Amino acid sequence: MAAAKTAQRRRDLLEATTRIISERGLSGASVRAVAERAQVSAGSVLYHFESFDQLVEAAVRGAIGEFIDARRAVAEGHRDPVDRLRATIHAGIPERISDDLRIVYEASAVAREQPRFRLDIALLLERQVALYTSIIDVGVALGAFAPRMDVPAIAANLVALEDAYDLYLLDPDNWQRETYLANTLQFAEIALDCRLTGDRTPPAARTDPEETA
Repeated sequence: MAAAKTAQRRRDLLEATTRIISERGLSGASVRAVAERAQVSAGSVLYHFESFDQLVEAAVRGAIGEFIDARRAVAEGHRDPVDRLRATIHAGIPERISDDLRIVYEASAVAREQPRFRLDIALLLERQVALYTSIIDVGVALGAFAPRMDVPAIAANLVALEDAYDLYLLDPDNWQRETYLANTLQFAEIALDCRLTGDRTPPAARTDPEETA
């Protein structure tokens, strides 16, 4: 019983820390802020983790994990490789910045000065490239794609385009999401000799017949 209560308190503290970082940035995260959000004492925050830095690192790592898991879920919602690629690109240049993406921005921005975040960011990039690589490989095997350059290079370029264009989403006065999305889709079309544009809306994810019966 005590172990379950401790585990729940740790989850509550991680959630509170994630919210604080998303709203105020890493510089705005403090023991007091987390304690107030989680409605616990400052001592309770430090009791459940070896240090506040460890709590922040765990929150950042969890947010990054949820971010890439969400990307994978979007891809896995489509059987057709062309639909899968299109939907993944749409998700990679979102209409709004999620809490997880804000934390990715925060960790990326301080990775140079704070090496503790470098591994998490490197793993995130690696997993994003791996996701695109797997989508393309399946499409090649099914005859949907005909790559005009190395597949890993195409995947890495797609991730690089996402990262670059996502930065523009931070500026509400320079909101050109449809342009950035079109540019990225067109690169994929050229690199893979396929058609992704025409219908600018991502296809609906498949549903299990048993769930709708």
